[in-house]
Amino acid sequence: MRLKDFIGCFIFCACLVLPCFAVNAAGVTNYSSFISADYWVKNNPAGEQVILDAAGVAAYNKRIADKSPSVYDLKAYPQTLAGSTVKGYVSGYDVLNDPLFRLGKEVSQNYKNILIKETNTDKIPAQVNVRYCVTVRRSNLRVLPTNEGLFYYPTDNNFDALQETAVAVSEPLIILHQSANGFFYYVQSYNYRGWISRFDVAVCGRDAWLKYVEPQNFLVVTGQSFNVKVPGESVYCDEGTRLQLVTEGSSIYTVKMPIRAQNGTLQEVNSNVVKNAALHKGYLPYTANNVLRGAFKYYNAPYSWGGAHKGIDDASFIVNVYRTMGIFLPRNADEQKNTAGSAVKFTGMTSDQRLEAIKKLTPGSCLYMDGYAVMYVGTSSNVPYAIHALATHYTGGVRHTEMRVIVSDLELQRANGGRFLDEFNTAMTFK
Repeated sequence: MRLKDFIGCFIFCACLVLPCFAVNAAGVTNYSSFISADYWVKNNPAGEQVILDAAGVAAYNKRIADKSPSVYDLKAYPQTLAGSTVKGYVSGYDVLNDPLFRLGKEVSQNYKNILIKETNTDKIPAQVNVRYCVTVRRSNLRVLPTNEGLFYYPTDNNFDALQETAVAVSEPLIILHQSANGFFYYVQSYNYRGWISRFDVAVCGRDAWLKYVEPQNFLVVTGQSFNVKVPGESVYCDEGTRLQLVTEGSSIYTVKMPIRAQNGTLQEVNSNVVKNAALHKGYLPYTANNVLRGAFKYYNAPYSWGGAHKGIDDASFIVNVYRTMGIFLPRNADEQKNTAGSAVKFTGMTSDQRLEAIKKLTPGSCLYMDGYAVMYVGTSSNVPYAIHALATHYTGGVRHTEMRVIVSDLELQRANGGRFLDEFNTAMTFK
């Protein structure tokens, strides 16, 4: 879903004239038991059973890549591409067709033309030889080669139309192109493409890069976040980030961290981190209860479109949680619901039929409507609940702002007045 369409469904309605309140509105719960994984895990005794073992997860990831056009097995990615293909990727900036605002003022066509010129498409050769790099810090993939935010409304500063997604530290990327000023690379991650600041990546050869594509010995961040010190910086790591493990002591892990040399190439430094509950050696077992535990690490975390500013949105929340178990999902909600897995389609169902179908789902399954996703956590007193990264919702025409990860029933409303329950079109269990 395009950001503009998302805003129309969830954020702004009736030309921004509706009132907005930050309250614990009907449907959102702060009940202490419901906002903790412990309650839902206790009520899901079958949830400790392994859904897929390591071999099953590997096979499932292959099925995801085979079915989802946006997901790639990076090690099998072509080492050369037709220039016309890369030009088609780079030219995907139809966002510029709409009025956009910066610092409250509409940007001119000249400003947009400067951004287009920076895409440097006339310098794309007939055949592109790809290069390789690794992220040295959490960074952003952008629609265009700029870190400046552009917005659909003059009063907005939360929903940057140029923000695609965040990308974690130690992520392998494929370089397809470079901006005219040389400050940005156009890259392919395992599930997204976009522009990234060259100062947030380190260029390397394929052999070094492959060690980040398929690390053999690593830690996974299983807390909401974790910081690792490297020279001159404390590097922020999202849940699901992989850190290459060098040695393990009684209370200390030594991890290998990528850093960017002055000439832009990859160097690596060792960093010691104290063993704690936010780190796990290798992937977690894929169980429903581990999904729930990972999801609730994010409770009350800030919502941020495209994962900007160390936040998460609805779909990246799901991606990060499942990464802790080694499952690599598509980035966006509309792609997740169509990937490989066990799907339930709600089209044609009554509200009561939807409720019954949802209550039969494995906790940790996800529910999708157009452009939005939530994670089903279980049923209490015959009422199904979900955890999700929510910007806003409505009750009786009144807009409520959340901008955080919340737990709710399925009675929340979209801007069109439709209940979440009735707006869902797909349920997906990832297996």
